[in-house]
Amino acid sequence: MKTSNHQSKLSIHCGSNTDSVETLEKICKEEAEKLAKTIELAEGDAISVPFWTPGPGFPELIGVGVFSKDETGKVVYELDFSESTL
Repeated sequence: MKTSNHQSKLSIHCGSNTDSVETLEKICKEEAEKLAKTIELAEGDAISVPFWTPGPGFPELIGVGVFSKDETGKVVYELDFSESTL
């Protein structure tokens, strides 16, 4: 997994353009779990994190994860694959 934070924009690059959609969704869930354990958010904040394939060729959007804190202060996420370019 590669995580980048360019101009306060976090993104994750994982998998490959040649992986199946099911495989990419599984990889995204695994990477989201890792990120949820390490990301720091202020109370009431939420961030959207795009998940991209790194290639070969042009990167494709796999989906978007929205990370926020629940009522107990734990970082939780929802993954949305409806905007995928695959």
